[in-house]
Amino acid sequence: MTSIDVLDLTKEFGPRRAVDRLTFRVLPGRVTGFLGPNGAGKSTTLRLVLGLDRPTSGTATIDGRPYATLSEPLRRVGALLDAQAPHGSRTGRDHLRALAASNRIPFRRVDEALEETGLAPAARRRVKTY
Repeated sequence: MTSIDVLDLTKEFGPRRAVDRLTFRVLPGRVTGFLGPNGAGKSTTLRLVLGLDRPTSGTATIDGRPYATLSEPLRRVGALLDAQAPHGSRTGRDHLRALAASNRIPFRRVDEALEETGLAPAARRRVKTY
């Protein structure tokens, strides 16, 4: 199982500090979400964890390694940063199955993940209806 560790993570955009010495740990098998107002640093933190942006200081690792160094990252951790990313006419299940197919993840894992997260009842609805 995969753990996510963030230690003293800071991100500055010029004079503005978007993330300020954030430290947390996500234990293996836990589904975790961030809540907060616009501008609180939620998306920036996830971008830092996923290696889509570089921190000003601090670290974010998955099982002790930066996300970018994982050989098959979607086999270990997943994230959806933009709710508009999935095609609106696809079902949630079909979107996840496409990701599974492109990352050598068995289709059965899609249904397991939907059950684990309590999303199975919505899995066959079109994404644009969410």
